[in-house]
Amino acid sequence: MPPPFRDERLSSWLERIADVYLVSLDELQAHIGCVRPALQLEFEPVQADMERIAVATNSSAERLFAMTFRGAPPRYRSLLRPSSREICPACSRGTQRPQRLRGWSFAFAFWCDRHREPLFGGEMSGVSALGDEASGRRGAEILLQWAMEREIAAIPVGSVLSLLLSPSRKSSPPAPWELAYLPLPRQRDPSVLSRPCRRPVLSVVVPEFRAAVPTSDQRLSSTIADLPSAPRAERYALAIGVARVLKNPVDTIVRVLEASDEFGQKKVMALIEGWPAAIRYAVGRAAPCTRHRGEAGRAVTGARISHQRVQALS
Repeated sequence: MPPPFRDERLSSWLERIADVYLVSLDELQAHIGCVRPALQLEFEPVQADMERIAVATNSSAERLFAMTFRGAPPRYRSLLRPSSREICPACSRGTQRPQRLRGWSFAFAFWCDRHREPLFGGEMSGVSALGDEASGRRGAEILLQWAMEREIAAIPVGSVLSLLLSPSRKSSPPAPWELAYLPLPRQRDPSVLSRPCRRPVLSVVVPEFRAAVPTSDQRLSSTIADLPSAPRAERYALAIGVARVLKNPVDTIVRVLEASDEFGQKKVMALIEGWPAAIRYAVGRAAPCTRHRGEAGRAVTGARISHQRVQALS
C-alpha cells in the first residue's frame, strides 16, 4: 500500500491505493464501507467513514483528517477546485498515477511550492500569452494570504478582485479589432457578431488578457464565488491584475477610468469607496473623468473635494 505524500489529498491517496488493487475508487470505498464519496469527505469528513478508512489502511483517523480541508477558513474553502487535476511533473515523475496535493486545489495555485515549476493540467490555453510571471507569483501569494484570512495589503484584496471583475463598459457585440483574435470562420459567425460581450476592468489592467482569451470567449463572472470554475488563463490574469493594482493603485485606477465609459466609471468609483482616503484623493486629482461632464465626473470631483486635506501616501 503506497504511503501518502506530504500534503496529499485524501481522494488522491485513495485513488492510488485503488490502483494497487486494480479496482476503481468507488469500488474501494464500497469495500471499506464508506457512506460518502472521497471528494465529499475532503470537505465534510464523517468520523465513522474516516475511522473505517483508518482501519482499512492501517492509519490513524487524525492523519486522515489532516488530508482533508477541515478547519480551512471559509473564504479559502470557497475558492477551492475539488475536481482539479493539475499536477507538478517533477513531483509525479516515476509514479503510475500523479498525486494531487491540497494546496494545488486553490484557484490561484499555479506553481509547485517544492520545485517552483508550473502546474500542468488540461486547460492551459492562453496562459503563455500572459507572461509576467513575477506579477503572477506576487498576486497568487497575495490572494492566498487573503483567502487564509491573513490579509496584508492596505487595500482590501476582495475589493480589488471585484474591481477587476467589474465591467469597464456596457456590454456590446465585439468590435472588429476584438474579432481579429478569433479564427477566421468564427469572425464571420452571426452568433459571435451579435452576442453582447462584457469588457471587464481586468482587460484594461492586463491588456494582454485580450490576446490570451478573446473577448467573445471570456467566461469571467462578475462574482468572486464563481472564480474556481473559470479557466486557468482567466484566473492567472486575475492574479497578475491584483499584483499590478496593488503595486500602483492610483495610476492603475486613473488608466481604468480613462478607458471606461460613464457606466464603467460609476462602478469603479463605487468600488474604490472603501479604499484608503489618500488613494481616493490622488485619484480625484488625476482622473481624466474629472474633466468630463456627467455623474461619473462629478463623483470623482466630489471625492477630490471631500479629501482635499488628506496627505498623499508616503
